Amino acid sequence: MKRLIAVVMAAALGWGLFWMWEARATKSQIAQWFEARQLEGWEASYSDLKLRGFPNRLDITLTDVMLADPNTGLIWEAPFFQILGLSYKPGHKILIWPDSQTLNQTQITGSGLRASVVYTADGDILRLNAEAETLNLSGSQNLALAGARAALGHTSGTTYQLAIAAKSIAGEATALPTLEEGVSDSLQVQAQIEFDHPWSLEAAHQRPQPRKIDLRQAQYSLDGLLLALAGDLDVDRDGQATGRLTLRADNWRDMLTAAQSADRIPAGLAKTVEQGLGLLSGLSGRTDTLDLPLTLNRGKAALGPIPLGTAPRLQLP
Repeated sequence: MKRLIAVVMAAALGWGLFWMWEARATKSQIAQWFEARQLEGWEASYSDLKLRGFPNRLDITLTDVMLADPNTGLIWEAPFFQILGLSYKPGHKILIWPDSQTLNQTQITGSGLRASVVYTADGDILRLNAEAETLNLSGSQNLALAGARAALGHTSGTTYQLAIAAKSIAGEATALPTLEEGVSDSLQVQAQIEFDHPWSLEAAHQRPQPRKIDLRQAQYSLDGLLLALAGDLDVDRDGQATGRLTLRADNWRDMLTAAQSADRIPAGLAKTVEQGLGLLSGLSGRTDTLDLPLTLNRGKAALGPIPLGTAPRLQLP
């Protein structure tokens, strides 16, 4: 019995020493990461770092976090940020964001904003899943989401599967219905994307950029009406896309009317869009359905035979 007690005590002491070593190493890694960003010209700071969870967890809380990237101009500020994990499972972390934070001039509020990340010993991300019960973006343009989900999964090389979904969307944070009231519109995106380099834990300051996009489904529905987009794109180093997508809209006139009634598109613009789309749908012989190619050529876009001008650059900031 004495020998058993001695073994148990030795094991407990050994585990305690291991936890303390892991805690000290984790604190040092975080401090070194912030120091490395500062040497690169960033503003990177936090007021306090607390580590708790003995004996099985390593839960980190950073207080008053601020990161400012001089290369992109992105500035993120949050009252806290948490990294939660098991001490015996270092390659899996849970990330927790506060209910209120800022990104540049955009105020981000919501609830249940968290992510789970699984990565290799070298820091390459294998799986990343993020979710938010509600997410409101308030700035020059307002956007509100409910039931938002995003998943990034590594397949091979620098290629990843991306999935995005939202149960409800609104153009103004105050216009978002609760899920109990019924979902008015929803979004689903599924794509396979090849990036210029792998996603890793260093992506905060070395963001991979898309080079090939296989958009298998981008679908927006509004009260039973449907807008869908699919196709393949090549993206150059400047973020200019070249390729062909297929745009399909069922009962698009009703969708346009519903969007106008919900104040998601100005009345004057709605009239112009309706006239243009009416001409295009007439060419296909079906006035209630649009099924047209959306062509991009080095950043220039055209819907069917009609030039649309410059397309947005497909670059991560």
